[in-house]
Amino acid sequence: MNVKSGIVTFRKRKMLIWALLAVGFGAVEFPGILFAGDKIYPRIFGLPFLYGYVLCCWIYICLVLIYAWKTRWGRVSFFQKESYLKRD
Repeated sequence: MNVKSGIVTFRKRKMLIWALLAVGFGAVEFPGILFAGDKIYPRIFGLPFLYGYVLCCWIYICLVLIYAWKTRWGRVSFFQKESYLKRD
């Protein structure tokens, strides 16, 4: 892989990570879920809807942050071949 394609791949991964984080934080702050407050009593995982919704959003954000950490914020591929599989 040449240097230019590596830089482009790094930028794509980094932009993807930031976009996924923006979507996650935007979903947590979405006020539209408050409109169903007095009309229905939905449950997610046995919790009231608002708690379950926020819990799912935070699980999503934690998974994106784990992906970012494992890829060193897009510098390396998430699926790496193990070094013992390489032949010298």
